[in-house]
Parts: sequence; C-alpha cells; structure tokens
Amino acid sequence: WALEKLKGEVHSSVDFNNVQSDLPSEWLKEIVTGAFCNAGCDIGLGFDSSVLRKSEAFESTRDEYNSCYRQDMLRIENLLNPQKNSGGLDYDLLIAALLILVQRDEKWRDGTSIPTQILLNVVCDKAGRKTGIDQKFIFDGATMMRLCALSENYQATAFLIGGKNGIILECADIIISNLGLSMNEAELLLFAGSVNEMKDFVTRIYRKVQIEKKQFAEFFPSESQQHLLWLLEHYSMNVRKYGEFNAAINSMRVNPVFAGRVCFRAWICLTQPSNKESSAKWLEKWLRNKLGLNNGVSSKRLACAALVRILLWADEASGLELTDGDEEPLLAVLLGLNGRFMAELAHACCGMIESIPFHLADEIMSGLGGANFFFF
Repeated sequence: WALEKLKGEVHSSVDFNNVQSDLPSEWLKEIVTGAFCNAGCDIGLGFDSSVLRKSEAFESTRDEYNSCYRQDMLRIENLLNPQKNSGGLDYDLLIAALLILVQRDEKWRDGTSIPTQILLNVVCDKAGRKTGIDQKFIFDGATMMRLCALSENYQATAFLIGGKNGIILECADIIISNLGLSMNEAELLLFAGSVNEMKDFVTRIYRKVQIEKKQFAEFFPSESQQHLLWLLEHYSMNVRKYGEFNAAINSMRVNPVFAGRVCFRAWICLTQPSNKESSAKWLEKWLRNKLGLNNGVSSKRLACAALVRILLWADEASGLELTDGDEEPLLAVLLGLNGRFMAELAHACCGMIESIPFHLADEIMSGLGGANFFFF
C-alpha cells in the first residue's frame, strides 16, 4: 500500500506539475527513518548527526575534492549497512520516498547534516548489491529506474544503473547543470559524437551562452571539475590489473580508457576558452603529482598506459574501434597539454601493449607470437 502511494505521488508530481499533494512530508520522513531503523542501520539511530560536519575543518584547504559529493557519499555509506538478522533494507520504499523529498527540497530528517540527495545517491548505489545478508525485501530495480527517470534525477539514476552507463549519466548531469543542455546534447558531447563534433559544439556553446567570468590570480578547478578529477583518479588512474583494460562493453566494471575519455571530454566542455592555457598547466601539474611522473618515469605504469590510450590516440568510438573518415584531433591537443609532458607520459609506459588500442594490439601480438610487451 505504502509503495503504491509513493509511486502514485511521483507520477502525479510529474503529470500535474507539483499540484498540492495528499502525502505529508512528515510521513515520507517517517518512511525513510523507519526503513533504516527496521534494518538496524546506524543512520537510523541518529549517528549521522555529525558525520559530515567533522569534515568541515578541512574545507578551508584547497584540496581538489572538497566539493565532490562522491566524498560525502563515501563518508556515510557504512552508516547504511543493515544488521545481519534484520532482513535488510526496503530499497523500493527508500528510493521512492527520497525521490519525492528531493523534489520538494525537504530534509529527510530534521537536524540531519546529510543532504537528501546525497543519501538518495548512496541508497541507489547500494540497491541490488550482494551483501551476504538474507534480504527479506525484493528489489524492483526496473520500477525504481522508471521513477528516477520520471523525476529527472540523473544522479540517482546514474548510481542505480552503475557501470559504464552510470559514468555517462553522472558526467551528463554535470554538463546539464552547468551549461543548461538537454540529455541528448550532453550524451553527444561525452561519447556519442566524434571529437570533431564535440569541438564544434563546445565552440558554439561559448559563443551563445553567457557564462559568468571570474578573475582569479591562478586557475583552480570549479566544483564540477573537482568532481571530474575524482572520477578520473578513481576509474583511470588507480588501475592495478591488466584485466581492467578488458572490461566488456556490457560489464558492470568500468573500462579505465572509456571512463577517462568521458571525464576529459566533460572537462573540455566546462573549460572556458579564455582559461584553456591556465587550466592545462594546472591539469598537467595535477596529473604529474598523481602519477609520480618525473623525467619520463612513474611507478604507475598501467595508469600511464591508460592515459596514453585516452590522450594520444584517436577517440575509440563504440566497441573500442578507431573511427574512420576525417582525421580526429587528439584529446591532449584539445586540453592544451604540453608536448614534453605527453612525451614523458608515453615513455613511462613504453613497451606496454595496454598503451595502444585493442585492434592494433591484436596485430602486434600475432606478430610477436603472443608476447605481452613490445619494444619501440
């Protein structure tokens, strides 16, 4: 009964442009709190009151991830772990109720330091995962996906989908919120269109859209760019196994090359032409620091190989195949990265088959009789 009421509320709020609802927000808050309490989660016992406030002391430091909501999600995810004999969380009730509270711009509980959207993101990220707990509630993922889509809550949808498509949606949400584009336009910029199409589209955006220009003594990434850096480091620069490059197209694992391309494309879209040079210098310094790259040497050779694939090879479209037709500009060029830096990056992974596209790797492997490295 409660779930049907919640689903009906989501549909009516979309169909009738938020007419007066017969579901009080206090009732929705009780649904959320009750679900957590029934599962024995720490967040249901009030342990969330200061979990995010503890990090405020660090906000004054110029850390590149201060404004990334992924950091807040990591801080609270353990608070949502259910007790072993509790029967688990009722994700259907939680997601539906939280979606409505986000639409109403309401807190999920009075006095909490955790934003409702952040909590919804974590719930969606955990939904459907195997936890080792005997789950009493059946999760209706398809229905929850439709509700998230109807609500146009792209963040919740991204974490509910996960994998490759989740990364696309997460970055699309950033593009849409910053540039006021449609979802189709955002997808074209991030992966569906060629690099040339993206370049032309971005040029038109900054001709038409009036974006506030701020003068800084030095470049520092915006909140949205900080989020992209987090994604880039998490998916493309923490590569530790060769098999991560072989993530299937339909796999829930995210290929580091695909993820990196989407993130760098988004970075290009968010960079005003007047800031290109200063942002490129900042980005190069950041990449050097994360890779420990010095004079062409880095201990993170797999990460260097991923970045070479991303930045120094023509964009690999669907199916990881090189596009045909007109010559495509390299992402390294569009980003404005220094040639010396790119040479050092290539030298750091010299001899690694992972640094070139798959279809060329197959040719080289067959020519070398199956060796897993080659020499220039």
